[in-house]
Amino acid sequence: MERNLRLDYFKLILSILIITIHTQPLFDNSSIAGWLISNGISRIAVPCFFIASGYFIRSKLEDYGTMKKYMLHLIIVYLIWSLIYLPTYISEIEPRSLITFTFIGYYHLWFLPALISGSILLFVLKRHIKNDNILMSIAIILFIVGYILGYVQADYRLVCNGLIFGFPFITIGYYLRNRKIAEKVNTYQLYSLVAISIIFLLIESYIAYRSQSYYNLFLSLIVLCPALFLSVIKGSKDKLATDSIGKLSAGIFYIHILVITQLIPLSTTNNFYKLPFIVAISILISTFILLINKRLKIFL
Repeated sequence: MERNLRLDYFKLILSILIITIHTQPLFDNSSIAGWLISNGISRIAVPCFFIASGYFIRSKLEDYGTMKKYMLHLIIVYLIWSLIYLPTYISEIEPRSLITFTFIGYYHLWFLPALISGSILLFVLKRHIKNDNILMSIAIILFIVGYILGYVQADYRLVCNGLIFGFPFITIGYYLRNRKIAEKVNTYQLYSLVAISIIFLLIESYIAYRSQSYYNLFLSLIVLCPALFLSVIKGSKDKLATDSIGKLSAGIFYIHILVITQLIPLSTTNNFYKLPFIVAISILISTFILLINKRLKIFL
């Protein structure tokens, strides 16, 4: 299957941005630069991954068999990575919480159950709601609910899930593809929107810095991430014969926490110098995983 080369490299960058979120503090504890990177710019990564998933899920939504196969694959990948991380988190949870923890996901693995449940929700709603604008309205409402929950510092599990986080951005990706927005939007206006949205994101991040509040969702992301995604794919004619780079980014995403917890433990301050080593080792291990996955398609 051919892939968009520019988008795959973009996803590679996103996976590195996610590593910066998990290597805080990048500089000293009071560094505003490190904060604006890890708790500002890097927050585009997860929404953009959801948007990309929604963008390519459109064809699957039309066929129950294809959708079922895709969901089963995601479930297998999630179970495999949960087992890989089991020795890391098993001591952190009580036996009575194991079932709940399984459905939520360990640390960054919450992305997979959120992707699964968010995609299923979109599939079900599509069966009953034919108007894409209504679907988008529901997505935006749920995003706003998530933003409010984050703003009042609710438990992150109330925000980082398929309903509040996954579904809105998956739906946006689907909407962009189904309505062929990339073909309709003006390039100059699109780039302008990205620039303005980045400024608003930095302002929101700075306000959070002043109060030392960690947010997964910023209001600007609902505009910035779709605009950024469209900027990447619009007019791109570069093609890649395989999806190796795209899968490499997924591997980096899944493995980097293991690198951080087992190979290169973080310091209490100034982790910036460790970042290149974490990225490099994550890429090396991901390359090895990619080779295994060509025979056993259960990791990516």
